[in-house]
Amino acid sequence: MMLPRAVFFDLDNTLVHREASIDLYARRFWRDFGDAIDGGGEVHVAAVVKRCDNGGYLPTDSPFTSIKQAVSHGLKTQIVWRQAVEQDALLDHWERHNAVCTAAMPGAAEAVGFLSANGVRVGVISNGSHRTRLEKVARLPFAAAIELTVSSGSAGVKKPDAAIFRVAAEALGVAPEDCWYVGDHPLNDVIGAARAGMAPVWLSGFHPWPAEMPPPSSQISMLAQLAERLV
Repeated sequence: MMLPRAVFFDLDNTLVHREASIDLYARRFWRDFGDAIDGGGEVHVAAVVKRCDNGGYLPTDSPFTSIKQAVSHGLKTQIVWRQAVEQDALLDHWERHNAVCTAAMPGAAEAVGFLSANGVRVGVISNGSHRTRLEKVARLPFAAAIELTVSSGSAGVKKPDAAIFRVAAEALGVAPEDCWYVGDHPLNDVIGAARAGMAPVWLSGFHPWPAEMPPPSSQISMLAQLAERLV
């Protein structure tokens, strides 16, 4: 198979393991606030955050407008505090430490290493603030191999809009049809990339494939399988 000129990746639940990252954050949170909490430990903190984070997607009926609001409210109301704490302090803690508590997805280093070794350029396209996208990428052990990070914050448009994928391809100097895009979300990643002319690869296991959508043309269940698609 002819190698693509570039492969772009989503971040959360693609290059970054979101739940493992939350475990790292919970450890930091317990270190900073544990003395003011009436038990439960970092395991309970992680469970609260994961429940409120909802895989990085707010439920359609959520009263909140952002993940950080949902998480900080959950930490305020679902933890038994021995000392008073303001929700603003919890929100600030999440904003300062969430992105730097980043755990790589199993197989991500090997997949990115294979691409780089074979002359395939690597980039990231991710919804979210540009600062947090850059912080997450910087914490990955293979960050040096990632040439470009495009966020919805920097592009002014978010997935699944095809424009953000085209912005990334143009910034890297490649045509969309010469690119692959790997992501976990059927609509934001797979359909969005396909609309832009990229070849999408769905990383299954995090979001169910909608029954009303045609099946994905290319699917993997772990990043280690990506190299198998390219040889």
